[in-house]
Amino acid sequence: MKFIEFHSEKCDECFKCLRFCPTKAIAFTRVKRHIVDDLCIKCGQCLVQCKQGALTIYKDTNRVKTMIASRQKVAVSLAPSFAGVFQMNAPGQMATALNQVGFDIVEETARGAEIVSEAYDKVIKSSHMKNIITSCCTSSMYLLQHNYGKSTDTAIPVVSPMIAHGRDMKARYGNIYTVFIGPCIAKKAEAAEFDDAIDAVMTFKELEEWFDEKNIELSGLESGSFDTPATMRGRAFPVGGSLDVEGAYQYLHLEGIDDCKSFLDAVECDEITGFCAELNICSGGCLNGPEIPLQSPSTFSRMEKLLKYVKKTESEEPDVAIPEIETKRLFKDMTYVNQPVDENQVYNILMDMEKYTEQDQINCGACGYSSCYDKAVAVVKGYSDSDMCLDRLKHKVESLQSIIFDNSPNAICILDDEQRIQEINPSFMRIFNEDKIKLDGWPIHAVIGHDIFEILRLPDKTSISQKLYLESVDKTFFINLLKIDDSKTYVGIFTDITYEEQSIEEMNHMKSKTLDTVQEVIENQMRVAQEIASLLGETTAETKIGLNKLRDIVLGEEGR
Repeated sequence: MKFIEFHSEKCDECFKCLRFCPTKAIAFTRVKRHIVDDLCIKCGQCLVQCKQGALTIYKDTNRVKTMIASRQKVAVSLAPSFAGVFQMNAPGQMATALNQVGFDIVEETARGAEIVSEAYDKVIKSSHMKNIITSCCTSSMYLLQHNYGKSTDTAIPVVSPMIAHGRDMKARYGNIYTVFIGPCIAKKAEAAEFDDAIDAVMTFKELEEWFDEKNIELSGLESGSFDTPATMRGRAFPVGGSLDVEGAYQYLHLEGIDDCKSFLDAVECDEITGFCAELNICSGGCLNGPEIPLQSPSTFSRMEKLLKYVKKTESEEPDVAIPEIETKRLFKDMTYVNQPVDENQVYNILMDMEKYTEQDQINCGACGYSSCYDKAVAVVKGYSDSDMCLDRLKHKVESLQSIIFDNSPNAICILDDEQRIQEINPSFMRIFNEDKIKLDGWPIHAVIGHDIFEILRLPDKTSISQKLYLESVDKTFFINLLKIDDSKTYVGIFTDITYEEQSIEEMNHMKSKTLDTVQEVIENQMRVAQEIASLLGETTAETKIGLNKLRDIVLGEEGR
């Protein structure tokens, strides 16, 4: 099950999430963008870095509300870091708030942390391993299993405090629905691995949203109490240093992905001996998890508040009975998800990316990968495309093709599969966008005022070439429209022939007037000719009559 969803329609391709992803578990291709679940360690860094809301987590809030409404007894395991990250005057106000939203039992996961600590003590005292790694941080355990297969037996084979507390509550209360609430996304995935401990996981942000929905102001509530007391050592888990490592091991408290990976690299290569390391993927530990409340105080303020809570526990240390529950677990070598690829394929991809020499591999990191080689490996695995390279795109922009595109007198537009504008050249902007607004993402018919592109959606149509008058700009164009890349891209080239059309129209008008004039002259000439002919006809007839008469007279006189 995926616990982080990628909404690609909201992504602006800044690749920031991929740059911060420690295991490069995000695939960016022309076809799809998604989380590669087998690589993801659920650290939530991608979620923290994405400002467009393209990444979201799977939420259990509605499931929890449904269980509360069903009258099923619902119990909470609350992560110790709550005391530092929420804005309240006393930690007991959180217990009151959780009771108000409907939880029947409210306990601190610190109780589970105490159970785990005792299990750790036993393992550490009896261990003969070169190095030991704690198993509380779920993300660090995913990192270990996915990337450091030889070192999985170094991890203490004990469940996390969340799982221990979930089993503890089910053992004590019987048929209950258990909910863990904390700052960590990885806990959602971990809970799904064990079907006998935690039934649902909510984050602190989810809880904050629920409080806002219920108009609950923590600082205005009375201070309540948790149903079962917790120890100082359990509550101090988020700040580290809760382990008894006297003897053969040197204790290390590591925070942040870089320090964790450096330590694991050393263990994997068998470079070090005698360390007991508490790994925390988040810088600042659980006090700086990806899902801390939006209204959380600053990092050191959180630390101060939690330490005050821990110190208060020290002065009134409760007598907590630790139950006998199963705490053992195993960690698996899952490095099969990171198997090496064929070097010939990588080489071919580098050639396709125009990285012909090592000097061409500038390793700018803009694509999200630390090196061009890593980028090529991702392409081979199907997690990226070779044309998603800023350096390559830069060279394309500077190429002759780009010069032609930018300086062409023809209006050119490039559309996506939904015929929405992806790119336009300056001529298109000048002709169709006098208001100079941002046209990215606009449907083309809304810009040019015509649905001529729709014809290209027909299966048998791959291109259109014709003359077209567009009333929206009062111009006539000869258009060439193309459908390429299996209907994923459309290209339109608009050649303005308005002047030529006007010249032809004027010429045709002149010809028409000339013909009319000639016709009129001809008609006038014909009329005059007819009139002349008519007059000539009448005169000839009269002359003929007169001459005939004269002849008759002449002939008559001769006969006498």
